[in-house]
Amino acid sequence: MRCRAQLRFEGSWLVSRGVAVQNVVRGRDYVPGSAWRGALAEMLLSAGRGKAELAAIFSSGARFGFLYPVPAEEGWEGFPLPLTARKCKVQGGLGDGKHGASDWLLPNLRRRLGLRSEAPFECSVCRERLERYRGLAARSLRGEGYREMKIERRWLMRVGLDRRTETAAEGILYALDAATWPYFSGWWQGTEEEFFKLREALAACRPLVDGGWPVYLGTAKARGLGKALLRLDEVEDPYLAPLEARLNDFQQQLGLGNDRSYLYFSLTLRSPLLLPGEGGKPWGWDDAGVLARYVTTVPSGLAYLEEVSAVEWETWEGWSQAWGLPKPVVTAAVPGSVLVYRAPLAARDEVLAFLQEVEERGLGEKTAEGWGEAVVCDPFHLHFDADKISVRTKEGKDEFRISAAGGN
Repeated sequence: MRCRAQLRFEGSWLVSRGVAVQNVVRGRDYVPGSAWRGALAEMLLSAGRGKAELAAIFSSGARFGFLYPVPAEEGWEGFPLPLTARKCKVQGGLGDGKHGASDWLLPNLRRRLGLRSEAPFECSVCRERLERYRGLAARSLRGEGYREMKIERRWLMRVGLDRRTETAAEGILYALDAATWPYFSGWWQGTEEEFFKLREALAACRPLVDGGWPVYLGTAKARGLGKALLRLDEVEDPYLAPLEARLNDFQQQLGLGNDRSYLYFSLTLRSPLLLPGEGGKPWGWDDAGVLARYVTTVPSGLAYLEEVSAVEWETWEGWSQAWGLPKPVVTAAVPGSVLVYRAPLAARDEVLAFLQEVEERGLGEKTAEGWGEAVVCDPFHLHFDADKISVRTKEGKDEFRISAAGGN
């Protein structure tokens, strides 16, 4: 089952990027799954819950997803912008779907398939240059469009304490890069039994406050940072169109028509992906044998299209409260990376089974901490398709048409 996790901070908070460098602790603009997963585990342990109970709640099958900033009102889903996103130098921002942001995934794929000569390097509206677009955004679950999310931060200067005297230590200062935006949302996935056990354990530890449980997470909790309310709500309606419909829409807007031999699809990462390859290779998403370690059904003839994909890497580190030691340093694909694949049309059923499993269970290592979450054929790529042009109809309405693929 899938339920929505909503986090509302009360004041400043800090989830660090890793260990401090020269007494400076840098923070993230989102909440990794390990941060709120660990905060809940710490709360239950301090309340005297047994290890067997915690093992049932925090099993490898339960996924604590990354929480991203959303607007204050209900009905929004946060996510990192895909690495294929571009923005108009003049307009900037997401715009209105016609002028502002654009996405290069489908244009680059059309160019590879010979449906256009080159990728778009200028805005289709004002002909100004398109630039890289990085950051966070939110999608309305009610069909109201997209919003760019920018997190305000502030520096907090603190004095170090002498552990022997418990007073301010001379000459020791450190800086905390804290965030102030309060509203975050994401997903928890697992079995109904795991969900009800989690809710029962939380209810036994702390009473509900405004429909949520008080939690403390992140760095510098003893200094007043990281107080929040966590809500876990069951969700009946899907937050995206059905998977098969998204796959069909992707093929249609790509513009191949009915006479085709392959299915093309994308996996857009919502969280880091750690997928080590064979023989010590750092990456294995182009190897069906590696994928088979994590997914039971790998389509026959599956091919990774590296020249169309958009992948960047980031070093991840952290501190384990349970160990009292730094976590191992790993290099993973960053959230927002886009992996593009091709599979024979005859393997359509296998493709659907493969994609369904990836969305439900995640891909790669550390899925319990929310890593490896991917969206199949993310609607963002279609909504902001850089090949779409605005056409004025006789009725005075604007319609979008594909300019280079011979599509609709």
